[in-house]
Amino acid sequence: MNKDFKIHFLNTIWSDALILESNGHFAMIDSASEFYYPMIQDYLKNLGINELDFVLLTHFHSDHYGNLAKLFNDYKIGKLYIKKYTNHEGSTGDSREFTLDYLAKELETYQTIIDAATKSSEVCYLEDDGSNYLTIPFENVTLELYDVVNHIDKLYNDENSEFYHQNRFNENFNSIAIFVKHNGKNIYLGADVTNSDTSIPELHKLSERIVKRIYKEHHIRHIDVYKSCHHGGSGTNQIELTNLLKAKYCVITNTDRWLDNWNTISNLKESNPNVEILKSDHYQYVFDFSKSKINLEKVPCESLFITLNKD
Repeated sequence: MNKDFKIHFLNTIWSDALILESNGHFAMIDSASEFYYPMIQDYLKNLGINELDFVLLTHFHSDHYGNLAKLFNDYKIGKLYIKKYTNHEGSTGDSREFTLDYLAKELETYQTIIDAATKSSEVCYLEDDGSNYLTIPFENVTLELYDVVNHIDKLYNDENSEFYHQNRFNENFNSIAIFVKHNGKNIYLGADVTNSDTSIPELHKLSERIVKRIYKEHHIRHIDVYKSCHHGGSGTNQIELTNLLKAKYCVITNTDRWLDNWNTISNLKESNPNVEILKSDHYQYVFDFSKSKINLEKVPCESLFITLNKD
């Protein structure tokens, strides 16, 4: 039985772009910030990729949707998997100022992406069927999507909620987590799922709840490869979560410039002293899950973000 499956983690900082590879087919998860597009094009060219089975967007923030419209204009892509964007958030989730103009531009960008995708591809809206779970088949693997519900929209439209018709929170609370079990290996792609201590039941410790659900359904107790939630940001990898994960490898799309300010790495090491932490500042990482042992290739390539911010 052919067990071919690879994940390519491109060396983006404060943004995500992943390429899936199986049986000569390719797909993408997220598309990084806009200024990374030349690097993405070069990477696709080096792999000989002119066609993608699909692109999956984990949530509607510019460091994830940044190059979607360009990809659909420049490449043959079968499908776009995306949550409907409702424009009800109340903060940007990054350093940008939150204004009504920001909301208007986000809605305009969303429509631009949908228009680009519908010209030659199928747009598949990810909507909760009551299970808060969906699957996407991709050659030898199945992507399991957790937390597909639109939390912000649900709270906004709930007449019994204190947040009824209020723009609150940010799209990280709508981020989809992805789990793949392949060839005996457990892979958890945390996107920007938050692990907030908020008292709101729908949003409380989402990361922990998702991981516990995965463990229960798959009868497992650890994660082999973990793409850190929210670029390893403050509060996203609390010790309770890292103790659950016991990750063997952790890819963090960030650099020491920010990671030194948080307890992310110390928590990961406390939970598993042998964890291999892979930051995306000077390498691209290719995980090959085709054999019984994970093969990791580290491709030297300084992040464009680092290059542009050198003194």
